[in-house]
Amino acid sequence: MEYADNGTLRKYLKNNFDSITWKDKLNMAYQLASAVSCLHNEGIVHSDLHSNNILVLKNKIKLADFGLSKRIEETSSRQSFKLFGVIPYIDPKRLMDQEYKLNEMSDIYSVGVLLWELSSGKPPFYNDGEAYDIGLVVEILQGIREEPIPDTPEAYVALYTECWNKEPVLRPAISEVLDQLKAIIFSVDETNENDLYNTVSQHQEDGQSKQGGQENKNNEESIDDENSSFVNSLLIGIIADELSNLIFNGEKKLEVSTICNSCEVYNIKSVEVYKWLLDNQYDPNHIFLLGAFNYLGIGTDVNKEKAVELYQKAAGLGHSVAQYNLACIYKEGKVVYRDNEKVFNLLKKSSEGEYLNAINMLGECYHKEIGTDIDKEKAFELYQKAANLGHSVAQYNLARMYRNGDGVDKDNDKAFEFATKSAEGKNLNGINLLGIFYSKGVGTSVDKQRAFELYKTASDLGHKSAKSNLAILYKKGEGTEQDYEKAAELYKQLYSEGYSNAFGILLDCFDVDTEEKDEMKETFGGKSTSLINIFIDGMSEEEKLSVHEFVAKLGKPLSIINPIEVVENYKTGEGIFKNAKNLFYRSADEIRKLKN
Repeated sequence: MEYADNGTLRKYLKNNFDSITWKDKLNMAYQLASAVSCLHNEGIVHSDLHSNNILVLKNKIKLADFGLSKRIEETSSRQSFKLFGVIPYIDPKRLMDQEYKLNEMSDIYSVGVLLWELSSGKPPFYNDGEAYDIGLVVEILQGIREEPIPDTPEAYVALYTECWNKEPVLRPAISEVLDQLKAIIFSVDETNENDLYNTVSQHQEDGQSKQGGQENKNNEESIDDENSSFVNSLLIGIIADELSNLIFNGEKKLEVSTICNSCEVYNIKSVEVYKWLLDNQYDPNHIFLLGAFNYLGIGTDVNKEKAVELYQKAAGLGHSVAQYNLACIYKEGKVVYRDNEKVFNLLKKSSEGEYLNAINMLGECYHKEIGTDIDKEKAFELYQKAANLGHSVAQYNLARMYRNGDGVDKDNDKAFEFATKSAEGKNLNGINLLGIFYSKGVGTSVDKQRAFELYKTASDLGHKSAKSNLAILYKKGEGTEQDYEKAAELYKQLYSEGYSNAFGILLDCFDVDTEEKDEMKETFGGKSTSLINIFIDGMSEEEKLSVHEFVAKLGKPLSIINPIEVVENYKTGEGIFKNAKNLFYRSADEIRKLKN
């Protein structure tokens, strides 16, 4: 929930009701209806509208907990007790039947109750010190509603009375609510507010002719423009909330495509979201998202230093994903100096917020001695916690621990079980590991065909080890027809990328422009591949495959070489990297001579 300067609507009305004019009340009612209209137009039902779930920020209405709207069908009996706190706002159909599916008309009922609350300044059926009980439920089902507050405009009373009708089909659509509120707002502009409650009904009866005037036309255009801007802001708020939920509940790092796709759904440009985030830095979620936009260069230029500042600010406010992202940045050591102690401490804080990525990564800290002493029992405990909550990486880590007897008794059945779960979670490491288990008969019968299918799935998605395993099956004709050409193609992909990665590591040690670095890596990898093709020209398919396999295995470790060792080897002319560099600078004629 966001930090709002006036808090919830209930708190705002309690503290400010005596100073609120009818024009203020109608303005807030219109904002509320606009917000609900925005949701309904997107096919979203909020399902949880009440005055403690609506925020007031700079006298502007904001709905909270959009996430509930997409999980209506998941509402369970465990939540029944909580409903007693919001009984007056709940659709009577739901009070009568817990299996009744909340819908748009359920939101309209809640809007009607909230319109009454705006007119009264207090919650419905409220008695200080008394809680809502089953007796109130019975009364509401019998048709009991709150009484109109004296001096309330007649049209306003008629509107909320229509909204809280017991029968959903007799309630107005949100568009009708907006139209009626707009008509009432026109009356505020045309009459003395003290006489408003006497004149609104008459205005609605004969107001069509008045609305034809230029002044009313201008007022309508002004309201429409303001509503358009307000709705646009609401949409961006929904995007921000959805992204926050998506990031917290997901395993993968936030990607440009994820944000852009969310913006496209609501036809909002990413630069508009960025500007909105700049203007709404009162919520840790928004501070974090602004950091993510800067880190990825969405709606602005890439600025990772600024991103770190924003992550730190959000992390200081207890934002668990910001704490996790900071830990990853300190672990990587590119934007800031690597600091394993900070990695460990940030992950501890993040895991306290029940962020699954952090829980799993904290387990890795204990497992691999990152910022703390090795404690495999603690690592297992953390992996298990995250795995039981569906985290596919933690499930993969558990599978490996059980397979290797690492910190736990060796158990191939458990290893297979967790590898299966990880694969079902679409984790590439898990898919590849499950392929290995089928290939070797670990915790299951040997099934080379199933192994082939799993390797291919992971390989097609870019998993290098799966690509190598798939090449072996093609070479041996296990689980598929023997095919040297396909095996060789996979090996070529591996060593081409391996050389490129190796050269990139060396370039990272020097002050080379990013664009220039990418161009050099591409050129290096491409030429290496072409020279190898010259070398194997004229060989049999089996001989060619042997060369490709050898080079692939040669290139694979280059991607994990220590940069310091690379630089030293480069300076002294020692090691495999120097040989690769020499190969790169040889001409095609020289390569052909090497064959003789």
